[in-house]
Amino acid sequence: MSKVNYLQIKSYLRIFWQLLKTDLQIFKQASIDETINSIITAVCTVVVFSYVFSHLGMDEHFGVFIAVGVIVSAIFWSSWTTSTVFIADLEGNRTITYFLTLPVPNYLILIKQIVSYAIKSALTGATILPVIKLLLWNQLSFANFSLIKFVLVFALTSLFIGSLSLLITSFIKSVENLSNVSMRFLFPMWFFGGANYSWEILYKISPKLAIITLINPLLYAMEGMRVAVLGQQGYINFWICLPSLIGFTFLFGWWGIARLKKRLDFV
Repeated sequence: MSKVNYLQIKSYLRIFWQLLKTDLQIFKQASIDETINSIITAVCTVVVFSYVFSHLGMDEHFGVFIAVGVIVSAIFWSSWTTSTVFIADLEGNRTITYFLTLPVPNYLILIKQIVSYAIKSALTGATILPVIKLLLWNQLSFANFSLIKFVLVFALTSLFIGSLSLLITSFIKSVENLSNVSMRFLFPMWFFGGANYSWEILYKISPKLAIITLINPLLYAMEGMRVAVLGQQGYINFWICLPSLIGFTFLFGWWGIARLKKRLDFV
């Protein structure tokens, strides 16, 4: 690598890092509210499914199953917030047009958006595991917990949600279309993404439907998270979940960047 190319790449990375730090400093002001919102959602979900549904005939372990899925759900639904903010900017101040004038390739600006979204989602969802452990205490055993697997699937889920957020933004034409995307895209993805059942159970009920749901990337995040916390038995193999998440992250990221480049008239 020539000295000129090395210096250019170093310059790109320095600008990328500064933009990322700026994003996170802005997010810091709203991070407490986002965290509180996620904790409230987790507490309500865990309390109802663990301590109410068990008296309505549900399996006593169902609450733990749902609680672990809340970790992924908290990260997943943060994509809605980040996409909304981006759309508001596109229809308002369009601050992103300033970033496009910086001496870096334009696609790096959008990759920065993905990384920024991922970090914000991770920070929002990081408090969920301690919260559900406090709520469930002895019900949630860490006998099969793997820290390495948890960190891997948590990080990859966050990156996937970053790519998903960018892709969602590329499809939303205006603020008025936000609810359409939520109901027609995000909710079905979440509902058939293993939030309320395991893929193995669905396969026993309907093999054809279970096979179709394998195209849903959120399924691999849910299954992988449950393997990391509860153990492998009863879930899709962890080492299938990870490359699947990586593949969907690159696919959605590439697709979102391509669409936004056209929308923003990149040259």
